[in-house]
Amino acid sequence: MDKTRVFALDIGTRKIIGLVMEKLDRQYKVIDAEMLEHSTRAMMDGQIHDVTAVAATIKQIKDALEARLQIKLKSAAVAAAGRALKTSPGDCRKSRSILTEISSEEIRALEIEAVHKAQYNLAQEEQGGRERNNYFCVGYSVVEYSLEGQPISNLQGQVGNEIAVQVIATFLPRVVVDSLFSSLKKAGLEIESLTLEPIAALAVAIPPAMRLLNLALVDIGAGTSDIALVKDGNVFAYAMVPTAGDELTEYLATRYLLDFDTAENTKRRLTGQDQIEITDILNNRQLMSSRDLCQELQPLVDELTNEIAHIITGLNQKVPDAVVCVGGGSLTPSLTASLADKLGIPANRVGIRTVQNLDYIHTDKSFLNGPQGITPLGIAYNYFTIPPIPFIKVSVNGRETALWNMGELSVAAALLSSGIALNNIYGKPGMGKTVEINGFVRVIKGSMGTAPLIKVNGETGSLETRLQDGDSIEFTPGRDGEEARLTGRDLVPGIKGQVKVNGELYEMEPVITVNGEPSDPDAPIPDRARLEFANVNSVYNILRLSGLDDYWLREKHYRYYLDDRKITVTWMPIEVQVNGLKAEAEQQVEPGAQITYSRKTLHPSIGDLLAETDYWGINVKVNGEEVRIPGKGASIEIDGQTASIHDEIRDGAHITLNRDKGGAILSDIFKVIEIKPAANARLLLKVDGEAAGFTTPIREGSEIEIRWE
Repeated sequence: MDKTRVFALDIGTRKIIGLVMEKLDRQYKVIDAEMLEHSTRAMMDGQIHDVTAVAATIKQIKDALEARLQIKLKSAAVAAAGRALKTSPGDCRKSRSILTEISSEEIRALEIEAVHKAQYNLAQEEQGGRERNNYFCVGYSVVEYSLEGQPISNLQGQVGNEIAVQVIATFLPRVVVDSLFSSLKKAGLEIESLTLEPIAALAVAIPPAMRLLNLALVDIGAGTSDIALVKDGNVFAYAMVPTAGDELTEYLATRYLLDFDTAENTKRRLTGQDQIEITDILNNRQLMSSRDLCQELQPLVDELTNEIAHIITGLNQKVPDAVVCVGGGSLTPSLTASLADKLGIPANRVGIRTVQNLDYIHTDKSFLNGPQGITPLGIAYNYFTIPPIPFIKVSVNGRETALWNMGELSVAAALLSSGIALNNIYGKPGMGKTVEINGFVRVIKGSMGTAPLIKVNGETGSLETRLQDGDSIEFTPGRDGEEARLTGRDLVPGIKGQVKVNGELYEMEPVITVNGEPSDPDAPIPDRARLEFANVNSVYNILRLSGLDDYWLREKHYRYYLDDRKITVTWMPIEVQVNGLKAEAEQQVEPGAQITYSRKTLHPSIGDLLAETDYWGINVKVNGEEVRIPGKGASIEIDGQTASIHDEIRDGAHITLNRDKGGAILSDIFKVIEIKPAANARLLLKVDGEAAGFTTPIREGSEIEIRWE
C-alpha cells in the first residue's frame, strides 16, 4: 500500500472497525470500511482475552476489504485502549550548530530521546525491587518546545544553538500490547503504526486550532473511558476510567435475566424506541418502557460520570472550559447531562463530536457517522498528520520484541522495551563484614558483582551495541557478588608445625574466642563479631589443642588468713615441662618441642598452702640441741571447724593452727635425728624429765633426753 493510503483498525471491546483511508491533497476520504462485532466476549475492558478469536475477526475484515478493493493489505495502523494506562513525563535538551535550520528529522530524534527518558523514569518508578519493567510506550504528545530557553510553538525551520522538548508519554502493560501484536500477526498483518486511542481521537475531535482552550476529551467505549486534556495549544495529560458501556449492559442482563448480546441490543434501542420488547433466557417476553429502563440505569450513569469528572478535575486542577465526548458509549441517554452536572458546568458545554463536524474527512459508511466513528477515523488521520515511527523487530532471549526505529537503536533500548529494567543488570557487590580482632577493627569486603553477559547474533556485545531489524540478543544479568565469608583461620596468623604433648603429636593452631565464647578455627565469623586470640604457639594454646580443658590451665589466686595474717598464693592445677624444663603457661614453644604435664588438683589443699610456712611444725630440744619437727606441730581449724591438711581451701578462708593440740609424738623425732645403737645397752627416753615411750606426746618447746644405759 502506498503512503497515500492506510489501513486502520479500531479493535474495540464490542466490535472491530477496519477502514482504508486515502489522502487527497488536504482532504481525506474513506474509500471503504468494514465493521464486525465479536461473536464472543473475546475482549473485556479493552483487553484481548481470546487472541485467536480477535485475530479471526480482524482477518474477516481484512479479507472483505481486500476482495472489494482488489488490493493486498500487509500492515495496519492501530490504537490501544487505555486500560491500566500509565503516563510519564520526559524531556530532552540538545546543543546544535547555529549554521543550519532545524529539520523535522532533528525534531523527531529530540522527541524520541525524550520519550526514552520518560520510559526510563517509569521503569525506575515501577521497579519496586522487581527485576522487570512491564510497560510499553504506545504514544506520546509534545507538551512544549523551547528554543534558546524560550517556549516556541514549532521548531522546524528555526535557527538556534539550544533546542529542547517536553513530552508526556503513555504506556500500557506489555500484556495489552503483546496481545494486540499477536492478534495482528495471526491475521497476517504487520504493525504500520501504533498509538493510543485517546491520542487518535484527539487528532480529529480536538484539532490543534481548538487546543488553546482548556478542553477535555472523553472517549467512552464498551470497556474503558479514555480521557485526554488540552490547554495552551498542547496535550498535557491522559487518563483512563476502567468502566464504560459494558457495565450498563451487564446490569440489564442481570436485572432482566438476559444473555449479554440481548442486553447489549436492548441498551442500543433505548434512544430510538419508546417501547422495547425483551425475551429472557427462559423465553419469557415482556414489553418495557425505554423511559423506565433509562431511569433504572441512571444510578450507573451517574456513577460513571462521577468517576470521569473526578479524574478530569484532579488532573486539570479546575473545571475545564468544555468537554468533547466521542465513542459509542457517549450516546447513552442522559450521559452528557449527567457529566455536566458532576462537573458543575452548563449542559451545553458537554457535547458529542461526530464526523459530520469535520469538513476535511469524508465517508459514506453510516456506522462511521456517529461518535463511534471518531476513533477509527482518528487512527487513520493520525497516521497521515503525524508521520509514524516504523517498527523493527528483534529477539530478546528468544522473545520477539517490537521497537520504534528512530535510526540508531541500541541493546539498552531493546532490553528496556522487552521489559528488563536497566538498574539491576549489573550484579551488586556482596555484603562485607566488620570484625574487631584483638581490639582492632578490620573491614573485609564481599566479592564484586559480575557484569551482564550480552551477545548480539552470537557475538559479544554491550548495552551500546547498535541493532538492525531481525537481530537476536541473548542477555544474562550480572550475578550478585558473594557475601564476605570468614573463618577464624582466615583472620588469625598461624604457625605451622607439630609438637608432642605427653608423647602424642599435635598440629599447632590458635585458640580463638568469638564474642567471648570459644570458637573452632574453621567456624564462620558473623558480621560485627568481636574476635580474640592468644599467641598460637604458647604452652597454654597447645595444651588446649591437646584436649586439656581450660580450667586446668588457668592460674588462680587465693587469699586466706593464717592466724589473722593475710596471705595471697597463686595456684596452677598442673605442672608443665618443655623439653624437660619447668615451663609457664604463656611460654612460647617452637615446632618440635616436647611438652609434658601432670595434673595436681584443681584447688589447693591446706597442706599445699602451708607446706613452706614457718607455722607448720614444732621446735623441741633433744639432748640440749634445738630440733624442728615438720608437719606435726599443730591441729588445724578452718573457720572454726576441725580440718586436715588434705582439705581443699576456699578463697577468703580463716585458718588457725593450734600448737597446744599438735599431733606430734616422740617417735617423730627419729625422722629428723639419727641415734646410733649401742651394744648391750638399753635406750632411755625422757620428755620434760619424765620417763617416756615412743608414743608419748610432744609439744612446742618440749625437752627430750635420749641416751643408752
